[in-house]
Amino acid sequence: MEENRKSLPAFWVWMLIGLSAAVLAVTLAAGWGGTQMTARDKQTVEENCELLQTIHYSRCGHEVTRRIKADQEYRGATLKQIQEAFADWSVTSFSPAEIAMSCTLKLYCPDHLVVMPDGAGVLGVYTNQYGDGYALEKQLEVPVGDLTEEAMESVHLGLSFASMEEIESWLETLES
Repeated sequence: MEENRKSLPAFWVWMLIGLSAAVLAVTLAAGWGGTQMTARDKQTVEENCELLQTIHYSRCGHEVTRRIKADQEYRGATLKQIQEAFADWSVTSFSPAEIAMSCTLKLYCPDHLVVMPDGAGVLGVYTNQYGDGYALEKQLEVPVGDLTEEAMESVHLGLSFASMEEIESWLETLES
């Protein structure tokens, strides 16, 4: 019985040493990860940084990727500042030299001609010249009120065509 009492304190000493080693290991691991995270957060946009922007067009299902030089106003910006500046985009990778981002737009891509009414209710042909919005290409001088109910519904959000010839053919079918 007396022999067990002498070995009991040695057991607790080894337990404390093991516990201390475990706490030290966890503390060092947490400190190491925190240092890496801070270094990444401190990265900033360089002067000649490029934006790699991928746009998904939900109306036609196409995707366009464009590479553009970042504006000078973003020089020195952090990841968080870029995410705030491009709130409609999802930043998929960030480095001082290149930032990749993507978004989805409810538009047709630049490969399509789009027939839709303008604010005055007259049909026009629009193109997506810059990737994120339509510009009037040609006024058709066809009031939406002259269309059948079915045609009105189809052009309300825009009707896609590959060429002006297709649009002219479509307009001829409306007149018949």
